[in-house]
Amino acid sequence: MAPPRDLRICLDESMGRPLAGMLNLARAPGHPHIRDTRDMNLGGTSDKVLMIELANQGVHVLVAKDTRMLAASVRRDAWRSSGLTLFLLDGTWGNVSLFEQARGVFWWWPHLVAQAQAGPQGSAWTVPLTQNVAKLRRTLAAAQAGTGNTADAPTSQPER
Repeated sequence: MAPPRDLRICLDESMGRPLAGMLNLARAPGHPHIRDTRDMNLGGTSDKVLMIELANQGVHVLVAKDTRMLAASVRRDAWRSSGLTLFLLDGTWGNVSLFEQARGVFWWWPHLVAQAQAGPQGSAWTVPLTQNVAKLRRTLAAAQAGTGNTADAPTSQPER
């Protein structure tokens, strides 16, 4: 599925509420609008319900620190049916301060937006804390049968 022209991005509550506001303040006119799950009254929602509800509300991309989001097949099925593009920050993000996490997200942001706009819609990406765009790794594609094992998942790089 091709990515939409009017890209809508949501940050999971694990990202910290102020980050969505800061990203919106820093965005250029015409760039994606960023929301937070709590602002959408979805805080505390299970991953399965969250992905379906975000898609129902017209969100195209979810950024989260929950690397286990696609671990269970029921959540992978919900993700596939939602068509959301996921950017999952790897486990190393939890080992640094909120300030360092915010700095990392700001560094990665142009690459994540470019990848979401380039498509395909409905893919999942693992985002390392390491600020090296070559390490952005495609975890799963929505069309993949998917076992949750990322070892045989295709890898790709965003367009620069």
